Amino acid sequence: PLIAIPTTYAGSEMTPVVGITDRNEGRKRVRRDPAALPRLAIYDPEVTLDLSPQLTASTAMNALAHCVEACYATDASPEVRSVALDGTRHIVRSLPLCVARGDDLDAREDLMQGAYLAGLSIGNATMALHHGLCHVLGGRTGVAHGVLNAIMLPHVMRFNADAAPDAMSAIAEAMGAGARTRDADAAARETFALLESLPVPKRLRDAGVPAEVLEQVAGEAAESPTVKANPKPVSEADLLELLRAAW
Repeated sequence: PLIAIPTTYAGSEMTPVVGITDRNEGRKRVRRDPAALPRLAIYDPEVTLDLSPQLTASTAMNALAHCVEACYATDASPEVRSVALDGTRHIVRSLPLCVARGDDLDAREDLMQGAYLAGLSIGNATMALHHGLCHVLGGRTGVAHGVLNAIMLPHVMRFNADAAPDAMSAIAEAMGAGARTRDADAAARETFALLESLPVPKRLRDAGVPAEVLEQVAGEAAESPTVKANPKPVSEADLLELLRAAW
């Protein structure tokens, strides 16, 4: 049986998802296979105590992206959304503490709980625009998945806000923006603010993504089944606009 002991915060150990990057072709292929889901996941916050602030932040932002996409997934059940929102609360509460003091074991444990809930939620929902775009970007540029998640997430949230107002309102509340705000952009603003506080690149160019690949990435992402599962229709022009805004 497969046993997982996670040492970062993405929550992938709770999903049946496998990602394989072909460096020669510059493509990242993602598949779902029940055989990839571990029989047992062991969470020990002590194994993350020496994780750098940069890796702590980038992998936890990947977990936050899992929660967000599970909330607005076209097939999200009320149970999945509830789990995702709970994961969001854990992540936004504990991530700044873990970055500020890496030896804070209670915060590390809380962040692990958030990552677990993030993986559990996205493992039972369909990924959409955010992950589809990050997969193409990562395959084409080699930039770490967590870093791309951190940079792109607030931009995608802003794009999807008008198509998923209830989900975005709930996410904003979970992030501390106040009780069920009617401002559809509040969740994106909270995520931008969180990103600014973290030791990760804030823009694609800061992560080493060259401007000349953006059009190619937009074209490839437009054909992605994951991108096509987004709750809001996405054109190649939309994708290029998103990438340029994040660059």
